[in-house]
Amino acid sequence: MPTELGPVSRVLLATGKMKLAADVIDHPNVMPKAIAPGVSADYGRYVAASCMGCHGVNFSGGKIEVGPPSWPQAANLTPHADARLKKWTEADFLQVMRAAKRPDGTDLDPVMPRAFGQMNDVELKALWAFFKSLPATATGVR
Repeated sequence: MPTELGPVSRVLLATGKMKLAADVIDHPNVMPKAIAPGVSADYGRYVAASCMGCHGVNFSGGKIEVGPPSWPQAANLTPHADARLKKWTEADFLQVMRAAKRPDGTDLDPVMPRAFGQMNDVELKALWAFFKSLPATATGVR
């Protein structure tokens, strides 16, 4: 069904107070630049785009806004002193992603998609490089 604008919306559009999505999209930059796969923070940033939904745009974790209230907080993926990743090695990170178990033996919450453990070594090592390159940010500061 086509969208119909009422008189107020038409006036707002005509006066430039309301914009259509097509007017504000940065069309030349809609698609991300292709990044060559490799163990680099740049490729890790590209791969990490799928992590933002839960961990936030700056990857500091906290309340997951897209899920039910019963979901646990997302982990802080920055090198902040209070974040788990600060204490892990790259080998720990790879093991956690593959086995869904932290170095202390506790399980990751099932909310964390197990499919991420199917990433190849280049993707996971690039993620690690990217997370280590982030500024340390307190948990939940989005």
